[in-house]
Amino acid sequence: MTVFQRMVLGARAKLAREVELCVLPNEERTRVFREQTKTDQPVECVWNVPRSAEICSPKKKPVSNSLLKLFYGGTLTSKILPKVLLESIVEMGSVELHIVGYATYSETKYFQWLRDFVRQKKNINLYGSLCRHKMLNVADLCDAAICLYSPKENQINFRYLAGASNKPFDAMARGLALVVSDLSQWTQMYLGEKNGYEVKDGKEYRISDVGYGIAINPESGGSVRAGLEWMLSNREKLWEMGERGRKKIQKEWNYEKMFTPVLKKVEIK
Repeated sequence: MTVFQRMVLGARAKLAREVELCVLPNEERTRVFREQTKTDQPVECVWNVPRSAEICSPKKKPVSNSLLKLFYGGTLTSKILPKVLLESIVEMGSVELHIVGYATYSETKYFQWLRDFVRQKKNINLYGSLCRHKMLNVADLCDAAICLYSPKENQINFRYLAGASNKPFDAMARGLALVVSDLSQWTQMYLGEKNGYEVKDGKEYRISDVGYGIAINPESGGSVRAGLEWMLSNREKLWEMGERGRKKIQKEWNYEKMFTPVLKKVEIK
């Protein structure tokens, strides 16, 4: 750990002990935060969910034999938008990918590769950075959203992303099914595994009858292709996943509902 990192953590701990309330977006991050800062102040977990005003109307059921349209919105990195996924989409041909996002300084080489890769590809559209409103408009063109993370990432911000990442919640609010990594936190939250529902094993993918999407291994070409093939062959089930997710956001996983415990603890003037 560098001197700067120690200074930041020390300031963070001091601040956590002096404020009246701390808010974090993931249960495990909340636990680690309490342990690291030794704070006695209240700590609430509030996921990064959308506002109720951002929930769309029900999407129309897909037309038979239409293109499967996928959406990705966020930072452009090889760990989140893996090359094997892009290559598989191009190979299949009947899948279209719409990408909104930007690359950080550390991912400039990947971004250059991505721009070169999609230049001659008719079924991959790279929009670059867009404001939130325009990004959601692009999402509305699609059937499912890519929300993948590397299972080998050890950094705490990646290891404990379920709830902290706004990507799945934003997609659900727009009626999109999810394509998530086959990791326990993600399958528990988005496939219903945490509530005791059966998660079905397919050919290198997982789904459930009550979930909001499909889980795959983003580092396996076989898993990626099997997941894409399932979505192509089960368009109505994919639509049902998206509609279940939209209703979940509408009923429970929205900003107004989930921020209620925080509002009860602070004085609103």
